[in-house]
Amino acid sequence: MTRLIFYICLSFFATNNFAQTPDSTATPDSLAEAITASVQVDRKEVPQNFTVKFTLRISWQGEVSRYKVEKVDNPVLTNFEIVGNSSSNWVGEIGGAKKIIQTYEYVLKPLSLGMGYIDGMIIDYKDTRYDEIHSLVTNRLEVKVIDPVVETNWTLWLLTGVGLVLLVVLTVAAAIFIKRKNAREAEQRRQMLQIIPLEETYLNDLKQKINLNNSNSGESFSALSKLLKRYLSERYQIPALEITSPEIVVELKKMALSEKLIAQLEEVLSACDLAKFSGGQVESGTLERCYTLFEDILNRNKREFIESTN
Repeated sequence: MTRLIFYICLSFFATNNFAQTPDSTATPDSLAEAITASVQVDRKEVPQNFTVKFTLRISWQGEVSRYKVEKVDNPVLTNFEIVGNSSSNWVGEIGGAKKIIQTYEYVLKPLSLGMGYIDGMIIDYKDTRYDEIHSLVTNRLEVKVIDPVVETNWTLWLLTGVGLVLLVVLTVAAAIFIKRKNAREAEQRRQMLQIIPLEETYLNDLKQKINLNNSNSGESFSALSKLLKRYLSERYQIPALEITSPEIVVELKKMALSEKLIAQLEEVLSACDLAKFSGGQVESGTLERCYTLFEDILNRNKREFIESTN
């Protein structure tokens, strides 16, 4: 009799205890409303200098508020450490039925070579319809940690490649720029050499328009004065044809001209003015001296111009 009572009690206890055993496939009402938990890793082998992603996904169909996940603890790890984690909650419809998916992701870093383990997780949840607490249990996962691999730093290679390309482009551009610059300068020098100096023109005019043997010295002085003033207007950009000889000398002194040049020009201008007001009555040899001074000025300025273009 005593043995019979013992077996009855044992049977009753086992039945109640089984109803509370954690079961990842438990379906309180129907398969359509079942809550499930699944785990996975993105690789089964991981180099020691890489990481592995561990994902826990809890999902059910039907009412959004039907189940409430009480708490999700971090996974218990062997030969791994957590270096990052995130979570998300998705609610939508699949095949006309509402679907709820809660996702927890962990980034795991290997600690040493060998096997690494992620223990099964126990997820407690509440069935709000019946106000009951249940649990889901996931499988234990294992990942093999292998020798580190040499990582290729593609960013560094990319930046190096871009830098080399830019260096080549800049070098070519600089070479083209220098070549064109040298060509322009050579062309400018060539053109300048081809330009007839201003003084060359006036030397020819001086020989053609001034006759030292002309008996009418007043006419020769007048022609010399006009020729000199026209030259000064073009050469030094002053209104020599519109101002008096003393005013011309003042303008010339404002420039960085040698005292000798100014003195020679002043002597020629003064002699031409004296011949004009005296009717050509000047000392013998004055016209020839003025001619020689003007010619010397033209030749000296011509040499300076040629030297500056070489």
